[in-house]
Amino acid sequence: MSSAENPGTPQHHGAHGESMVRALTWRDGFVFALNMPIGLFLTLGYTVGAIGGWTAIAIWGVACALALLQNNLFAEMAAMFPNRSGGISVYAYEGWKRHFAPLGAIAAFGYWMGWSLSLSVEGVVLGTLIEQAFFPDSRIALQLPIGHELGLPYLIAIGAIFTAWALNYFGVKIAAGVAKITGTLLVVGLLVLIIGPFLTHGDFDASRLSWSGASSPFGWKEIVVWFYITAWTTYGTEVCASFTAEYKDPVKDTSRALRRSAAFILGLYILVPYVVVGALGEATIGLNPVNYIGLAFDQILGDYSWLGQLPVMAAFVIAMMTATADGGRSLYGISRTGGTVRQLGVLNRYGVPGRALTTDMLINITVLIVLGEPIAILLASNLGYLTAVTLAVGAFVLLRRDQPHLPRPIRLGRHWIPIACILFAINVFAIVIGISNPSLTGYGGLTETVAGIGILLFACVLWYYRQRFQDRQRIEWRVTGEPPAPAKRGLTTATSDAVDPERI
Repeated sequence: MSSAENPGTPQHHGAHGESMVRALTWRDGFVFALNMPIGLFLTLGYTVGAIGGWTAIAIWGVACALALLQNNLFAEMAAMFPNRSGGISVYAYEGWKRHFAPLGAIAAFGYWMGWSLSLSVEGVVLGTLIEQAFFPDSRIALQLPIGHELGLPYLIAIGAIFTAWALNYFGVKIAAGVAKITGTLLVVGLLVLIIGPFLTHGDFDASRLSWSGASSPFGWKEIVVWFYITAWTTYGTEVCASFTAEYKDPVKDTSRALRRSAAFILGLYILVPYVVVGALGEATIGLNPVNYIGLAFDQILGDYSWLGQLPVMAAFVIAMMTATADGGRSLYGISRTGGTVRQLGVLNRYGVPGRALTTDMLINITVLIVLGEPIAILLASNLGYLTAVTLAVGAFVLLRRDQPHLPRPIRLGRHWIPIACILFAINVFAIVIGISNPSLTGYGGLTETVAGIGILLFACVLWYYRQRFQDRQRIEWRVTGEPPAPAKRGLTTATSDAVDPERI
């Protein structure tokens, strides 16, 4: 049996090979998904301050539960295409190409926006944490000819972006190994944060959580808009599907990573805000939307509170490695299907999409140098990310209808079709309300919405360029041909005994 037929055998190919190296297990995917607490750290202070602790927990809990349901859909589609890199953007393309092919490019670039463009913001926050913890008196600044200067946090951010690129460029196993170390540190820090207030002299009081905040009174639109803003932090466990082509057992490992990481994040997004808000109070967190984590560790660890910042830094390291890896694989995957320029669909000699990863790095460093404050790009990218997720959920239904006989090593019950339709409708509703009312939270406006739409339209331009000028083909708005065979018989047989425990 060839390595392509045996999912447990690593596949090594040259720079232009067709397959990636199978070196990961579901635990590696789970560790990559541990970047999700970054979204919680970044949004908890603002969300709790605006709408109250219980309201925020309810939004996060519902969103994480929806993410768990969606991950079951993605598990079935990942098993259908075990040799395809790019995750949910690939599933969106396969589902929608028979109806409107450019949606595949929109999904891929939307997905890339949500993951890759967060690198610059995460790098700046990591740099700020390092400066506060170890170089509080630093006066380092690099004056730029374009009118602003780069302080130490920005210089650290550029170095961190380059490091995240290097850890991914020279093989996924290196990135996975570093992620395991930093992930262990993060878990220890989270345990201290969750258990600490009950074991120390911390003043925990659940009555400090309420259903109101600084934005009170607020209505259903505000709640939906906050759901829209925070969805990128709760839906992100789907990242496990981006490594399907690199798992030793793509069917079993992808399914386990998707479901277990989503369940873990669901519990985490309820426990952490409950304990932190109960220990500090909504008013304190609202006044310190960034520094509240330091205050929480100060209450638990006293003079050693600086130790509490190390797990947070570890979480940012994981997030940056994951964003780099996922963004690069998204561009690579859609390029291989003809959805964007051909140059991005090439593997390097280490079996990873080196050109796509390098593109990610250069774009994010440019964002830091030119814009200085990339938060507007991050807000704009949220539209693209939720669009990609929504199209992938819809693709589940379309693939069931259009290609019912395509092999499905994992096949969910028929009741999952109406569940997928409901999830699709919820996401569309959130997108419509979110982009039409961004100012309700005070963190966005028309500019961010237009920027997000503009990037998605640019994806269509690149799709047209690939089809018309690089491939020299007649533009096909609907692709009716069958996709390449997703798996050989040996794959289904080899993994069939592992599928039954994962079926729902």
